Amino acid sequence: MPTERSVYQTALDLLSRRDHFRRELEGPAGSAARAYLAQRGLTETVIKDFSLGYARPEWEGLLKHLRQKGHPPTLLERAGLIVKRSEGEGHYDRFRNRVMFPIFDMRSQIVGFGGRVLDQSLPKYLNTPETPVFQKGELLYGLHIAFSRIRESGRVVIVEGYTDVLALIKHGFRGAVATLGTALTRDHIRKLKGYAREAVVVFDPDAAGTAAAMKSLSFFLDEGMPAKVLSLPDGEDPDTFVNKSGLEAFEALLERSVPMFDFFIDRKMAGGGKEIEHRVKVLEDIFPVLAELKNHVQRALYVKRLSERLQVTEKALTAEFQKWASKGSFGADRPEGRLKKETKRIDDVYLLNLLLHHPGTIVRVRDLEWKTLLSDPVVVEIVGRILEKDLWEGAIDQEGILAGLSGEEAREVFREAMLSPSIFTDEEVDRALQDFGEKILRIKIQDSVAQAKAKGDFETYNRILKLKKERDVQPRMNGNSQEGM
Repeated sequence: MPTERSVYQTALDLLSRRDHFRRELEGPAGSAARAYLAQRGLTETVIKDFSLGYARPEWEGLLKHLRQKGHPPTLLERAGLIVKRSEGEGHYDRFRNRVMFPIFDMRSQIVGFGGRVLDQSLPKYLNTPETPVFQKGELLYGLHIAFSRIRESGRVVIVEGYTDVLALIKHGFRGAVATLGTALTRDHIRKLKGYAREAVVVFDPDAAGTAAAMKSLSFFLDEGMPAKVLSLPDGEDPDTFVNKSGLEAFEALLERSVPMFDFFIDRKMAGGGKEIEHRVKVLEDIFPVLAELKNHVQRALYVKRLSERLQVTEKALTAEFQKWASKGSFGADRPEGRLKKETKRIDDVYLLNLLLHHPGTIVRVRDLEWKTLLSDPVVVEIVGRILEKDLWEGAIDQEGILAGLSGEEAREVFREAMLSPSIFTDEEVDRALQDFGEKILRIKIQDSVAQAKAKGDFETYNRILKLKKERDVQPRMNGNSQEGM
């Protein structure tokens, strides 16, 4: 008796017998389908390379053809080519009066089909149903052709439709893939990370296309894959645009694509100006995206960028995020103490980033009571290793630090921090060191107040409170006064 695996392998082999749909496209019945493909500007070479075909309008055209070849209906049903009738006995063809787009896996084997209707029937596009060999949330149209170019350039362009991919290939651009009528998934992005360093998402400029692009933002952020958005003129898609304006114009737009996070903020801020109420609404929409991020380095970087765009301090943003998280589903399963710790970790991220990307600060940080500032034991260990090493020619001995770390978690955090971009510009370094010094002083004062109160030493308690109040009304302390603390 055949196993489940062997049955689907046989079904896969059957799907690879694509001559039927191709012959139908080339024959008299395929005239309307050929006209449609010609209208989309697709050449004979592209049609042949991607094995495009046509399914007749008959309810049992493919079924009769394959049954004559000796293929049982149960196998055809497993392959997603026919559908069992809901009433009575028998089956009927799944694809009827449609242009057929075979879907290939990375071995260039057909694992399913997408069919585009030629009349007003719905749905407009129809796919093979989910099977062990056909998973829409994992497969990408054209990847079996595009992967080598994507790997070479380091960039993948993601479009919405099959004809978008084919039109770009016709014009010589072989680095695009399309989803199979679904939104981008984490599995899609994880697969693309194996080939590309960054992604450019090209969705239609209508409301649905914009919503789809913005929905994928948290996936890209959480997977650590840089992503940009290419905006096409209104009413255009990659297919129509490249056929009308040419590849050079498309590539010019590609070079002007904007980071997806900036695109997200721009769209959220559109129409609201700088009104406070509108900026608060923007935060409410962006906080859920930040909450998806497991990587604290990334979250800190995006909080910094968000503060610059909204003209709100990072401290205020962090406090507001903590308040939002404690009330929403993101914070539902987190104790209050853990939320405070996650917020405090921003200081861990910032100090580690400063040391790694501006090693000239190491000498000055050594003179600070830096452990007071940090909450993550892993970061404490890494910073300690950095500060105990002598610098040679201003560089950090990455291999030496890695070798001295106690576990894989610490090594992973260190590698991640080394690969992350610098949070601070050269002009911001001194200000950052001053801020760290002031935070350390505030923490020490708070600890002293708490200790005096716990001991019942109210004289010391009141004296420290008085000094704290006096300090709060003084101008910020300069860098020299901090270094002596």
